[in-house]
Amino acid sequence: MNRHAKTLSTMLAVATTALLTGCSVATDGATNGTANEASHAVQDLRTAPVAQESSTVDKGNWPPATPPSGLAKGLSLPLEDYMQTYQDTVALDDAARHIQKQCMAGYGFTLTLPPAGSTPPPNDNDANIERRYGITDRATAAKYGYGLPDELQHQQGAELPKMTKEETEVFSGFTSLDPHDPDRAPAPSTYNGKSIHRNGCAGLADEQTGQSALDFSLAGRLDAETLTESQNTPEVKSVIAAWSQCMKTKGYTVDTPYNAIDLVPRAEGAVSQDEIDAALADIDCKQSTDLVKIWFDAETAIQKQQIADHQGELTKAKERGTTALTAAAKALAH
Repeated sequence: MNRHAKTLSTMLAVATTALLTGCSVATDGATNGTANEASHAVQDLRTAPVAQESSTVDKGNWPPATPPSGLAKGLSLPLEDYMQTYQDTVALDDAARHIQKQCMAGYGFTLTLPPAGSTPPPNDNDANIERRYGITDRATAAKYGYGLPDELQHQQGAELPKMTKEETEVFSGFTSLDPHDPDRAPAPSTYNGKSIHRNGCAGLADEQTGQSALDFSLAGRLDAETLTESQNTPEVKSVIAAWSQCMKTKGYTVDTPYNAIDLVPRAEGAVSQDEIDAALADIDCKQSTDLVKIWFDAETAIQKQQIADHQGELTKAKERGTTALTAAAKALAH
């Protein structure tokens, strides 16, 4: 996928976030996920006596909770309170990897895992507020056009180390780490006379941290729905039209901010001045029409109603996240 396509995917993929969580593998009936920030549990994780592997990672590229600059500076949608944050993802990953290593050591294996937090995404959660309404940061656009900073363009996610047949079976509870492997089968019930956990050490980590019970898909689904619904409100339709007219006065014909990325076709490689000029015009028109604020306000109203309609389910999911973070803190303390 070229840089242009990857950037568009980042701008529009607000309902899902592709992250490796806890170096876990697909298990029977397990749903990986993380809670939104649960302050007390997160604080426990920060002060846990066991040295966390993420402490060795450069956190300079971690996405902030809210944009620190640009037209979306400080903005946070109501549903973000019910989403996973990257900090929570790393906290749970730390605990899961700690449990996985201890579990594997119990079978005589030394497991080396990549540190949690080493491949951060460009946004803190599924809302992707930084680019939810298109690009919003002029300083970034002046350097990268519609693209992302170099350090965020090529994130592939952490990978599990290569394992022997026996290590794979003990770690995952299966004969292969690939859930799509047609020859994948359940692992033997024991290794050297010691019972193998039903889903291996990875499954044990999910259970002990509570990750196997987490599911934050509702918040993500509602978030995607509100973005679509907000585009049909009179105020958003009006401001998008005003933005489009502004772009026309600058020499660009484009109907919505999501299509602006295609104004200047380009190949893989360094960003062109033409792309930078288009990106700056895009942001300047957003500023002059107040597009981001108007769109954000319209969507905020819709999300508040969505939360009211689904309060019970959203709260339960968030509470399970809090429980998982607390369990993770306890795991790191042992």
